[in-house]
Amino acid sequence: MGAIRYLVFGVIGVVVAAGLFFVLSWAIGPHFEAGTDFIEGWIIRATCDNYALNGTVRNGDGAPVPLAVVEAIYDGQRTTTTSGSDGRYRLYGRAPTCAPLPETASVTASAAGYRPVRRVLRFHETALDIVLERSLTP
Repeated sequence: MGAIRYLVFGVIGVVVAAGLFFVLSWAIGPHFEAGTDFIEGWIIRATCDNYALNGTVRNGDGAPVPLAVVEAIYDGQRTTTTSGSDGRYRLYGRAPTCAPLPETASVTASAAGYRPVRRVLRFHETALDIVLERSLTP
């Protein structure tokens, strides 16, 4: 009786794992090229370089700027986030294809009452602290 119980648990585990795998693949799949098949899409997600950028947004006095919009554009892809109450932000995105990787990313930060700032970074740079200057117009 014990062996049958382990067999049943094993089969149920495989079915649940397969179901979860298919659901996650379906949920994540639309973000990648339509020409990739099921297995190739999972391989791309597992092996491609991801875009990550961390930093803080501060004003000219060094105080954090909360809710600043930070946006990165690279290889036709756009990733956006907002800074927290402490001015920290984290951008995360995927390269649309594994090779060739983009050379640069254009990063723009903006907030109400401040002039927007744009920087061009190398794709693999992972940190950028941004200083926003007050806008002259209210």
